[in-house]
Amino acid sequence: MELEDELTAALEEGYKRAGRVVGYWGNYFLRSVRRLGGLAAAKRMLQKTSRGLVGSTKGLDAMLAAGRPDLTMEALVLSDQFRDLFTPEELSVAEGRLAEYQIRASRQLAERERLFPDELEPGREYPEGARRQIRVNAYERNAAARRKCLQHHGYACFVCDFLFEDRYGELGKEFIHVHHLNPLGLRQSAYKLDPVKDLRPVCPNCHAMLHHSEPVLSIEELRAMMSEQEQARGQHR
Repeated sequence: MELEDELTAALEEGYKRAGRVVGYWGNYFLRSVRRLGGLAAAKRMLQKTSRGLVGSTKGLDAMLAAGRPDLTMEALVLSDQFRDLFTPEELSVAEGRLAEYQIRASRQLAERERLFPDELEPGREYPEGARRQIRVNAYERNAAARRKCLQHHGYACFVCDFLFEDRYGELGKEFIHVHHLNPLGLRQSAYKLDPVKDLRPVCPNCHAMLHHSEPVLSIEELRAMMSEQEQARGQHR
């Protein structure tokens, strides 16, 4: 097999792997590879004015949110196997982009760990249900969406009313998780998050219990379960 054919095959396999790992299928990217061939498609995307990666920021954002810049087209171009197919200028573009991707991925990982260190690890391969969980987490961990949600709803848990500041004082001020109400919405390609309508503040314990069930429990269902449990305890006192 010619090296150019190997590159085309590797790019198509990269498309599949990115889909499996981060749940984003770069159809624009795949069409370009199949229509132009892997080398021509990669060279076009390495033009300085190109949007790079898959022709869409969604694909890039998904990979970086999962901490996987190694899945990008630029990483493949820079591999020892294929770098001889590209000019020094093209390799320089790829190196610059990949360095930027790594910085952005590191920043996002640091932000996620600051907010929610106890959830699924991005970047690993999980079954479909867990991949949806990762995408839910991406919404729940998004700093801008979180800020808008909490500006509207406050910092008390929507399930149990726990407020960290009341319990821990200054240490607990403005600490809370946010929960995505509609994980099924992530299956819809046109879905857009509304931080006020789609997110709610919940304490870590309630957050874990909401996601402990498949499908995910609603806030109302968990409240009802807690109420029943409280009543049962009262009957045994």
